[in-house]
Amino acid sequence: MNSSLSKFSVIKNVRLKDNSSNISGNFFDVLIKDSLIEDVIPSRLDSSYENFLEIDGQGDILSPGFIDLHAHFRDPGFTYKEDFKSGSDAAVNGGFTTVVLMPNTNPSIDNSEILEDQYKRSKDLSVRLLHTGCLTKERKGNSLLDFQEFNSMIEKGCIGFSDDGDHLKESSMIEKALKFFSGRVPLMDHAEDDLLSNEGVMNEGVISSRLGLTGRPKSAEIRAVKQNLEIAQKTGGWIHLQHLSCEESVDLVKEAKNNGVNVTSEVTPHHILYTEDYIETYKFDSQFKVNPPLRTEKDRLKCLEGLKAGIIDVVATDHAPHSDIEKMNIFSETPSGINGLENAFGLVASQIGIAKAIEKMSEKPAQIINKISGLKIGEIKKGFCADFTMISDQKWNMDSIEIKSKSKNYLNQYSTHKEGIFLKGKPLYTIFKGEVINNE
Repeated sequence: MNSSLSKFSVIKNVRLKDNSSNISGNFFDVLIKDSLIEDVIPSRLDSSYENFLEIDGQGDILSPGFIDLHAHFRDPGFTYKEDFKSGSDAAVNGGFTTVVLMPNTNPSIDNSEILEDQYKRSKDLSVRLLHTGCLTKERKGNSLLDFQEFNSMIEKGCIGFSDDGDHLKESSMIEKALKFFSGRVPLMDHAEDDLLSNEGVMNEGVISSRLGLTGRPKSAEIRAVKQNLEIAQKTGGWIHLQHLSCEESVDLVKEAKNNGVNVTSEVTPHHILYTEDYIETYKFDSQFKVNPPLRTEKDRLKCLEGLKAGIIDVVATDHAPHSDIEKMNIFSETPSGINGLENAFGLVASQIGIAKAIEKMSEKPAQIINKISGLKIGEIKKGFCADFTMISDQKWNMDSIEIKSKSKNYLNQYSTHKEGIFLKGKPLYTIFKGEVINNE
């Protein structure tokens, strides 16, 4: 259920994240005029606001709306898995107000006409959908889009360019693209060289050998990360490394940042929670098949450490829905991917706390989006968009009947009391552009 706020409205009695990455013990009132934040003031508690529509937060936590820099809504071409409407419903259910979609659709988003159509078809939904474009024609990796096409797509709102699902292997093409973009938008790379990993179905190591499964070696990611960082350093271009998964990648990004390389990066909830061991423990459950694969406990802890330390900038879900029938196939044949939007915040907050999760899932991704687009999202202060997520500070779990996505390939069933992990911080509802979006 959606309800429009009046021209003047106020969200009362809420707690906010402060600058020291804590949730304040004080209460605040957030005043909204139309779709923008008008002011943030200490709560007037029991006082009423004349001529304001009032929403009482009752001491819950108000966060800037969550922002996902990496998701797949499968639209157009694979809408039996997900579409704009079902994906947006899933995003709202997870507390997201802005989602960036990858271009590996059918047809691929490789020209301004298709991009413009994507924006037209997704403009009246309950979340802000932003779109990326392909780096290469038809996402085949053979030749870059024409520079004129790149420019046209940027003018039409393209947030970045990626052949996500595949690594752009040719160094000369990476260099040309980074030079042309000149930091206006990022080159967003799936940093995993498929020359080394294409046939693998899980992390290469002792467990893959024991299970008789072909492994995807860490060297595939390490090689791609090194390649991207070296070219970014050479050109001064902006590289965004997608879904990092191993300890060596974190160390490489740390070194690059220390050397002034223009690099941002992301990690998924599943790569900071799960490891390759789950594939053996849960007897080849295909929900654990993802690209890049779940790695070792040492890799998981390094990614978690890198996220907390700011080496890795953001959490991105890599929401990758598949049909139930596809995910029921045998492990080696099932497609890779996890439904990541709807329990992402609770999973991440269980590992790094609610305040830090707000930073990594709202504030930091907003800084990236705002730099590219000129939007003002991701902060609760005057003049910014009135996009919020109301969070209850509680432990919780998600049942499959609560899933709004067309896909049920999510991992919450392994984050219950069975594993000693509960979700932390439940998104109650969102407010998007000054409109209350009910999760029910």
